[in-house]
Amino acid sequence: MIEIKNATFNYSAQEEQDVPPALQDISLTIREGETVAIIGHNGSGKSTLTKLLAAILIPQAGSVLVDDLRTDAGGEDIWTIRQHVGVVFQNPDDQLIASTVIDEIAFGPENLGLPRAEIAVRVQEAMQTLDLETYAQMAISELSVSLKQRVAIAGVLAMRPRYLILDEPTTMISGHTAQQLLSTIQKLAHEQGIAVIHITHFMSEIVSFDRVIVMDAGRILMDGTPAQVFARVAELQAVGLDVPMVTHVGQTLRAQGWSQLPDVVLTPDQLALSVESINQGDRAAVNDVDGSAQSAVSPSPPELTVGEEGRAALFTLKDVSYIHRSGTPFALVALQQLALTITPGSAVGLVGPTGAGKSTLIDLLAGLNKPSSGLFYFEGTDTAAKSFKLTRIRSQVGVVFQSPESQIFEETVGKDVSFGPRQRKVPLAESRRLVQESLEAVGLPYEDFRTRYTYALSGGQKRRVAIAGVLALQPKVIIFDEPMAGLDPRGRNELFALIQALKQRTGLTIIYASSSLKDVIELVDTIHVLDKGSLVFSGTPRETLARAAELRALDIALPEAAQIALALRSQLPTLRTAVLDRAELEAELLKACSRVL
Repeated sequence: MIEIKNATFNYSAQEEQDVPPALQDISLTIREGETVAIIGHNGSGKSTLTKLLAAILIPQAGSVLVDDLRTDAGGEDIWTIRQHVGVVFQNPDDQLIASTVIDEIAFGPENLGLPRAEIAVRVQEAMQTLDLETYAQMAISELSVSLKQRVAIAGVLAMRPRYLILDEPTTMISGHTAQQLLSTIQKLAHEQGIAVIHITHFMSEIVSFDRVIVMDAGRILMDGTPAQVFARVAELQAVGLDVPMVTHVGQTLRAQGWSQLPDVVLTPDQLALSVESINQGDRAAVNDVDGSAQSAVSPSPPELTVGEEGRAALFTLKDVSYIHRSGTPFALVALQQLALTITPGSAVGLVGPTGAGKSTLIDLLAGLNKPSSGLFYFEGTDTAAKSFKLTRIRSQVGVVFQSPESQIFEETVGKDVSFGPRQRKVPLAESRRLVQESLEAVGLPYEDFRTRYTYALSGGQKRRVAIAGVLALQPKVIIFDEPMAGLDPRGRNELFALIQALKQRTGLTIIYASSSLKDVIELVDTIHVLDKGSLVFSGTPRETLARAAELRALDIALPEAAQIALALRSQLPTLRTAVLDRAELEAELLKACSRVL
């Protein structure tokens, strides 16, 4: 059992009156076999709490006990505590140290002194759980952030801890893999007595957990079952959180007369149970996910030609392939015969599961690599030409990476945003103008933020500073690579609004890469779906949603509205599933259920 008794922690050496402690008088008990979700906005104290549980930090007041061992005792007790408590951190680079995937997963069991046969069994089980067998011999340095995160989780699972702390483990993991992971750890909890402490910003992930703890300003605001916590919608929204979309939908339907629904709806199944009768004749009318919409979608991308049309495009790729470690026994095809066109001023989504080739494609579009084969044109010019310099692309394409914080390295905000202009020898007055315009464009007042220390910024503010640094370079293209990762609902909404505003800029091209459709669906005009380095199909957001069955087969997470509609489709055959948001879903539900009501 883990016991926290009146624990307080402050990162400042001396308490400052205007800086409250990261944790304030926390008391909490977590028992063996419990599944506990911890939610809260960025800066609420969640990560600090996990570090206290793992004896990485020691409280300045109060105590933390793990199986009756105090975390401040030192000596052998600390070694025992850290054997019992396994942690998967938010940023996988903070804990990956081996050179290859299989060595990384084996590292923990080896340090526990286990027999080689036992180590082999544990490594194999962990790789199977996280679907990593294909990457066993791959270098950690060549993995995408999402794959690194899966490796970090596998490494901790291989140690079989008694308490498993997961600090936003599904941020970079695609749909089915994320669900599989959560199912696996819950099974471990119930069958082996492992306590799971899951920190997340995804409300829909925690409806099946035993407890939900809500944190705010370093304190525990709520502690109860998911139903008890999600019943307090207004209080959650007041601290920058929300409830699952299905809970909101349940509230709307109850207001429309669905009195048979529970007070707090947690899953689509609870909605389905409230349907009292189904018109069986409607079932035969629908043969696919959304037949009318699907018929409008081309089954494969149109053939591209390089000519006048190609010259008008910003990027034109035809039969492009890229091979990592080409010519070695560990060669890996990341892109194969990819055909794609992106026009100036467009908003484009690149969507695909882990390993689809999104990050490799981004590297090509950003001028960081050249294709292994095929044709790649930038503004009508063949990038393979001897006279072409990749710096031409790099000067016009800005990238906001998966972890934007990693591209912030200066001490203050103003210096960081001005780094690009300074490198280009822009005159001081012009550099200041660019910095001011860029900060104002991302909603950070110049005078308030230019002298702020970057380390003291919130996660959402760091995202904005990273974007401002790209804007200061005056690019024609901004590529966003999973920029919402790790943000709480408030931060996600703010960043979403910012990207929407940038989309309106004349001539600016937006490219948004994600393993999920959730963020992409309302931000872009065209979506290109990738899998195993190839383009599967392209279409508008609604056309893409109409092919939900294919998306699920590709392990691409659907928006919550579409997920709920699909879950109800067998009970409500006339229900349209190509819905973009909650308002559309609720309207379609009421229409489809009019006979039932």
